[in-house]
Order: sequence, then structure tokens, then C-alpha cells
Amino acid sequence: MAKKKDTFVPYDQVPPGFEAMYTGETSTTPVQRSEMTSTVYSDEEGNLISQWCTMPWIFPNEEGQWKEDEWDDTIKHLCDMQSGLGPLTDSIRRLRAHITSLIPCDSGLPVTVDEILFAIARGKLDRVSFRNGCLCSGMAPQLKTSQPRQAESVSTIHAVLNAYIAGGSREDAIKAHPEAAGFINRSYGWLGAVSDLSTVQRKMLDRMLLTISYFARYSCTALDTLATMEESEQQEMQAMINDWSYDQGGRGAALDAEIANEAGLPKIYAQYDPACQETLDKLEDGQKRELYKICCAIASGVQSLSDCHHNTFRYIEGWIHGIGTGRLGIPTRKAQSEKQRLGQMLFGYALGLDRWLMRVPLQFLLLDLGHIDPGFDPRNNIIRVYACLGEEATAVEEWLAACLWYTLVHNEQGGLINHTDLIQQCKDKGVTVHEWMDAVLKADA
Repeated sequence: MAKKKDTFVPYDQVPPGFEAMYTGETSTTPVQRSEMTSTVYSDEEGNLISQWCTMPWIFPNEEGQWKEDEWDDTIKHLCDMQSGLGPLTDSIRRLRAHITSLIPCDSGLPVTVDEILFAIARGKLDRVSFRNGCLCSGMAPQLKTSQPRQAESVSTIHAVLNAYIAGGSREDAIKAHPEAAGFINRSYGWLGAVSDLSTVQRKMLDRMLLTISYFARYSCTALDTLATMEESEQQEMQAMINDWSYDQGGRGAALDAEIANEAGLPKIYAQYDPACQETLDKLEDGQKRELYKICCAIASGVQSLSDCHHNTFRYIEGWIHGIGTGRLGIPTRKAQSEKQRLGQMLFGYALGLDRWLMRVPLQFLLLDLGHIDPGFDPRNNIIRVYACLGEEATAVEEWLAACLWYTLVHNEQGGLINHTDLIQQCKDKGVTVHEWMDAVLKADA
């Protein structure tokens, strides 16, 4: 009889640093394969098991094998901490898996972090928890969105832009969508009269609308996940992705080629494709360079159709501004403000976790910081850490707090390690978030 889907594999069968659940399927022949972020294998009874690493952004190779011998000392120490805890309850295992699914570039921060801090103190997640990432998510008992009315807002943008293209007036758009009056006024102001748009601009709008159409139908912030979709819906979603993609030969690729041909630009790549920067470096004409940057940004689709990104709506406004004015950057918006906000937030949380693990009282930490100016005030997030975790700490709580620290600091998708200037800025003032880990690794040596 097949094991029930989404139930944990016995804890003694899962090595530290990993988690595993039954898929609900069976196989009469041995199975061992990779599925991007996890491996799927069969046990002696033919039950299929999905296993993934609880350290963020560590994935199996194509053969479904993990290279644990390449893990650094920090990861090994976290695994050693886990090994010393003995058997863990399902509640703790779900909480650990939920920490893994948290991605720092997700639009739900800081509430998704605070929720985990409270859960560590309680020893379990809320019955309904926030969806906190677009990868390896769904381990909480039930999930809720941290972005209410997101699909509705995207649909409004879709309707406003289509009405604009059809020749609708600004006044009619505001009357239909008064809640979006600011967005409508800015968009109409940047784009100008639809009759004055060039062929390139019209095609750029069409290209952008492929992304908007996808977000209006499939949102990473929504409760449904790929695993809960019917096969037909998965196929429809994949068809939209292929049609959008800049390199799959669909409508998106065709529009990119038409835009490049009409504007005299080289081949358009997604912004994250190394070929984009390589091509950009060879463009000498300033106006064409700026136009090329806009086209590549639009082709990226918020880094490949992830509307859970904290900058999604800013990106969309940037595209519209770029199409209308020929420049991607919006003068009325402070450049890098979101990156600064996120980096400072992560530093505050990481510093609080680091000093809490060192058992430094909150009061003395704040007193010391009062004599240092790192260029921002991390106090609010530090207080959240201490208030949520409390005074006492069990070995399990320390391990979970350390795992959260690792996720916030070392996650390649928006983690603190991506904010190198901020890290150096604070280091120059004598403040780092690695004191606890440095001390334990030194003691282990």
C-alpha cells in the first residue's frame, strides 16, 4: 500500500541537512532521479520519496546526487547541531522546512520572518502560515498570501494598458479604476497620446503585456502551487511561459526580434543572461544603449515570471516609463531604495539572531550600537528577534534560530551576502553578523 502523500519519511531515514516526504506514488522498478530542487527515489517497498536539502540553494546534480563533501564548515556545523538534537517532531520538521522555503527577495518580508521567529518560540507554525517563497514552498499545514489583492492589481494594470492602447482616455481609466489613479496618471503622462507612439513603442507594450497577462493568471504569491494544479492547467501555464520566453520561439521571441530589427538593435536577451551585458558593452550609441537596456529588462519578466519579487510593481512602472520616455530610471523614484531597505532589514535581523545566539542581552547590544553609526538604524528588527525568541533557549530553538540566520545571510536569492557594500560599510564600523558562527567554528577547530 502506497504511503500517504506529503507525509514525512521516518526521521531516522533522513540525513541531517535534508528533509523528505512521500509523494503518494509507487514504482515497481527502482527510481533515482533529479527534479531541479530535489531528488526522487524509491524505498524498498516501491514508495516514491521526494528529498531536498534544507540549506537554501543547494540542489542535486543531474543524476540526483548531492555533493555533501563540498559543504562549507558553516553548513556542517548546522548539521552537527541537528544531529545532537535526537528525533524531531513533525511540527519542528515542518518549521525547519518552512525556514528553507523563505527567500529574502520575496515581497512578504518582514512579516514572513517575524512569523518564523514566533513559530520558533512556540515550537510550531500557525495552522495557516504565510507563503514565503517561490521555491520549495508549501510545507506549512496551510498557506495564505502576504500580498492580498495582488492578482486584482495586476489585472487592473492589464486593463488600464489595454484601454490606453485602444485609445481610451485617462479620465475614463480613472473612473473605472479610481484606486489606481496615481498609476494611471503617471502611465498616461509618460506614454503620451497613443497615436504618437512609434512602431517600436507599440511592440514594446505588446511585449510587456505578455508578462502582465501571465501574472494576471498565474501568481507566485497565490495559494495554489504547481503540485496542486490539474495536468491540463500545468500544460496551459507552460504554453504561456513558452510563448513569453525570449528564447523559445514564441510570441515573446518574435516581438524581441521585430523590435530589434525596427530599432536597429542587436539581438535582445533577458537582463540576467550574460549575453545581455556582453552585447550592451559593445553598443556605443547612448540612445540605443538605453533602449536596449529597457528591452532586456522587459524580456526578463521580473527575473523570469516571479511576481513574488519585492520589486515587481516598481519594475512594471519602470518598463512603462522606459517605453514612454526612452529611459529606464524614473527621476521621481530614489534609485536603489528597495535594495537598501531590504539589505538594512536583513542586516538587522541577522545581527539580532547572531547576538541572541551569543546570549548578549538586548539592552547591552543596543547600548553598544548607540555609539556606532553604521549608516542606518537596525534597532527595530533586532527588537523583533529578541521579543519573539524570548529569554530562554532550548537546543532546538538555538538550532532553528541558527538555520534562520543562515537563510537570511547566505541565500543567493536576495540574502545579505548580495549586499556586499552594506556588509563592508558595517564591518568598517566594527559590526558583523558572524560573531557567533566564527566563535563556534573556532571552538570546533
